[in-house]
Amino acid sequence: MIFQQCLGELKVAIDSELKHYFDIAIADAKREDRLIADALIQTKKITLAGGKRIRGALLCQAYFGVGGKEKKKILKIAAAIELVHMFLLIHDDIIDRGDSRHGEETLHKMLSKKKQKYNLKNDGEHFGISEAIIVGELLYVLANKIIVEAGFKPEISTRAISKLQSIITTTIIGQSQDILIAYKNKVMEKEVMNMLKNKTAKYTFEGPLHMGAILGGCNNQKTINLLSRYAIPVGIAFQIQDDILGVFGEKKKTGKSVASDIEEGKQTLLVSKAQEWANFGQKKQLNSILGKKNLTNKEIRTFQNILKSTGALEYSKKMAAAYLTKGKREIKKMVFLSDAKKFFMGLAEYLEGREI
Repeated sequence: MIFQQCLGELKVAIDSELKHYFDIAIADAKREDRLIADALIQTKKITLAGGKRIRGALLCQAYFGVGGKEKKKILKIAAAIELVHMFLLIHDDIIDRGDSRHGEETLHKMLSKKKQKYNLKNDGEHFGISEAIIVGELLYVLANKIIVEAGFKPEISTRAISKLQSIITTTIIGQSQDILIAYKNKVMEKEVMNMLKNKTAKYTFEGPLHMGAILGGCNNQKTINLLSRYAIPVGIAFQIQDDILGVFGEKKKTGKSVASDIEEGKQTLLVSKAQEWANFGQKKQLNSILGKKNLTNKEIRTFQNILKSTGALEYSKKMAAAYLTKGKREIKKMVFLSDAKKFFMGLAEYLEGREI
C-alpha cells in the first residue's frame, strides 16, 4: 500500500532526526548533570522503541501538499512534534501510573529505582515522578528551540510556534477532561466524544496538519478549515478504534495487555454505552470489574462479553466507520497536491481496514 510505504519512509527519516537531537541533548547534559543525561538516554530508548510517527508524517504531508519543498527543514519540525508527543506521553504515564511504554520501562518508573545510584534518602517513587515531569518539560523546550532554528522565515516560524501553543492548550483541556471522566461513576457519550476531540483528534491530526500547512506558507483559511473537517472525524475514529483494541486487541499487535485499560478504569465510548444499556446485573458486574487491579482471565472475558451483549461494541464500531466516511468526503474537496491527498485518503482507508 502506498500510504504504508510512505509512512514507513517518513518514520525512518524522522527517527534519524530524533536520534540526532537526542544525541546532542544527551552530550550537553553529560557535561552538566549525569541524572538528566541518564533520564534522556532512557527517554531516547523509549521514543525510538516504537510509534508510527503519524503526527510528524501528517505535518510533512500537509507541508508538501500546499507546495512546500524544503524536506530537510520540515523533517526537523516533524522531529520537534514527536518530541512534544514524548513530553506529553511522559506526563501521561505518570497520570496513568504506567510501568511500560513501547516495551520499555516508563521514565518515572526507571528513575524511581535509582535510589542507590544517586544516594537518595527518601521516597524513590516521588523522586522518579518529579524528575520525569521536568524531563518532559525539557523536551518541550527542545522542540520549540528546533522550530525556531529550523531555518524557516521568522514570521512563518512565529505562526507555527503560536499554533503549537494552541495545540498544547487544547490537549491539556482534553487531558483534564480525561482525568475527570476517569473519576466519575457514570459518563455520558457527549463527555467522552468531547474528550476524544480535544485529546486525540485536535492534537494528533488537526494540529500537525495545520502546522504543516502554515510552514508551507498557507494563508488560506478555507484550506485550514478543510483540514479540520478531515482531521476531527478521522481522529475521533482513530481513538474509538484504539479503545476497542485496548480491550479486544492482541498483545502481540497492540503492545499492551487487554487488561490494562480495564484495570485503569478507562471510561471510553464502549464503557459509556455499556453502562447506559446494561441491565442491573450486567451493570453491577461491569462496575465491579472496571478499575480493579490484577484481573483474572475470567473477569476480562466477562467484561468483554458485557460490551458485546449490550451492543456497545457494535455501536462503537459503527461510530468509527461513520466518522471515517465523513473524513473521506472532505479529502475530495481539498486543493492539495495529489501525493498528499493520496496519503490522507490512504490513512482513512487504512483505518477502515484495521482489525477491530
